[in-house]
Amino acid sequence: MKNNIGFNIVFALIAFPIGIALISDTDFSTFTFKKPALDAVYLITFVVAIFLMLKKNKREQGNNKQP
Repeated sequence: MKNNIGFNIVFALIAFPIGIALISDTDFSTFTFKKPALDAVYLITFVVAIFLMLKKNKREQGNNKQP
């Protein structure tokens, strides 16, 4: 069986600037965010974008199955 993990460039383009914003807003000496409410939204959006970028394609073969 073939691995159907796809890569969606649209969600990659969404995740990249959000990830950069999260890194720039993080204070690594105390492990806190500069703007906690906004960075929580960024974090949720980043995780969803990564999930959607790497989710499996659900294209069914239907009647084209080989014996």
